[in-house]
Amino acid sequence: MKFVSFSEQGFVRAGVLLGDGSGAGDEIVDLAHPSMRGALGSAAPQMLALIEAGLTTAVESIRAHGLSHDARLPMGSITLMAPLPEPRRVFGIAHNYRDALAERGMAPPEKPVLFMKAPRTIAAAGQAIVLPAGIGGVTYEAELAAVIGKRADNVGKDRALEHVAAYGCFNDISASEIIKADGHFDRGKNFATFGPFGPFLASCDDVKDPHALTVSLKVDGRVLQSGSTQNMLFDVADLVAYLSALHPLEPGDIIATGTPAGVAALHKPPAWLKPGSTVEVEVEGLGRLRNPIIEGPALNA
Repeated sequence: MKFVSFSEQGFVRAGVLLGDGSGAGDEIVDLAHPSMRGALGSAAPQMLALIEAGLTTAVESIRAHGLSHDARLPMGSITLMAPLPEPRRVFGIAHNYRDALAERGMAPPEKPVLFMKAPRTIAAAGQAIVLPAGIGGVTYEAELAAVIGKRADNVGKDRALEHVAAYGCFNDISASEIIKADGHFDRGKNFATFGPFGPFLASCDDVKDPHALTVSLKVDGRVLQSGSTQNMLFDVADLVAYLSALHPLEPGDIIATGTPAGVAALHKPPAWLKPGSTVEVEVEGLGRLRNPIIEGPALNA
C-alpha cells in the first residue's frame, strides 16, 4: 500500500495514494475523513502514528475496511508533503555500493560508514532544493530509504527486516566541495532541503525484495546514475543489524542506504547541480522523486 502525507485546508494528515504519484489522474484517500475512521482503530491519521501502531496492521485494517469513495481527493487539490515530514532521525550510509567504490578506486569499508542528516533537511517531492549562493560543487545521490517500524535493539540480521515498515525514494544532496574542505560530512550534508524524500512510502508487502531494485537519477532528463540495490555492500538487513547494535532504532527512523556510481564529481566535466535544473530520482516500484533547484542566499549572508 502506498502512503503519503499531505496538506489540505491547512491540515496535514496521512492518506493512501491511488496511482504512481505522478499526479495525472492520481487520487488520495484521506485517512482523516469520517468515512475512514473505522479503518485506523485508535491510531491518529498521521504517518508517524500509523508506523508506531504497526503499519502492517494498518494495511490489513484499511484493506478490510475498504477505500471510501467519499474520502477521495484529486492530487491537484492537495499539497504533497514528504511521506514522513518529521522523522525521528535520518541515518546516512556512505560508500555502500560496489560499483561506486570501483568507480572511485576505493577499497570496500569493513563496516558501514555512518553519518547523520538532520530532520530539517527533509524536503517533499516537488519542493525546491535550495543551493546557497557560492556553496561550490553540490551532488545528487539517488538512494533507497528504509523506514523503521518497530524498535530494533541489537537485532540479528536474520530478524532485521521485521523491523522495517516501509520503503521510499531519497536524494542525499551533498555539498561535496564543503565536505572535502571540512574533512567530514556534518555541514555539507545538512543544509535545509538537502534531503528530498518521497513521493510516497510503500509498505513492505508492496516491496517483495528490497535488494533487487533498480535505482536511477536524471538531471534535466539526462541519466547520471543507473544501478541496483543488488550492488549494496551492506544490505538493508545488514544496516538495521549494525545500527541497532550501536543504539536502538525507533519507529520513524529513516535509513538512507547509499548511492550507486555516477555522482556529480565523477562525471567529466563534473555534473554539479545548478539552479534552474530539475533532478529526478527513481527507485523501482517507489515512484519518481522530482525536485527543482533554485539558488538561495549566500552562506555568509
